Order: sequence, then structure tokens, then C-alpha cells
Amino acid sequence: MPTISAKVSKKELDAIHEYANACGETVSNLIRKVVIGEAIFIHWTNDSKEYECEISIPDNISGNEETRIVKETHNKIRRMLTLKELDFI
Repeated sequence: MPTISAKVSKKELDAIHEYANACGETVSNLIRKVVIGEAIFIHWTNDSKEYECEISIPDNISGNEETRIVKETHNKIRRMLTLKELDFI
């Protein structure tokens, strides 16, 4: 299978690892899904489950708790990249 590589900073690598872990994916599979998903506008069409990746959420939690988990995960990664935290998720 062909391999693609990219140069990233240590902070970016840490952020990619964190997001991959939160999605329950390997870094390689996460990058594949994200790149292909962007190329096919997966978030606009939602026509291919194969390229979806989302933060893993435990079963049987409330919508508010799910929102909190998603927000905390994204903000943790944003802090790793020294970006401003989001408060509107």
C-alpha cells in the first residue's frame, strides 16, 4: 500500500495523536479519513460512512454531557496548539 508523509511540528503531532485517540482511530487511519472526507465534502453530503470520524462518546449519556465531552476534547487540542478555546460548541 502506498505511503504519504507530512512534516508536522511536535505540537501538531501531539494534537493529531490526541484527536486520533479521542476518535478511537490510529493516526494513519484518522489522516486518511480526514483528507478523503474533506476531498468529498463528507460533512455536507454525509453519503459515505467509511470516511467519517468523530470523537468517541460513551453510550447512555445525556446530550448535555455529550456536548461537554466534545467541547472539552476540542478545547484540549486547541490549547495544545496554543489556539483560543471555543465556548460555542
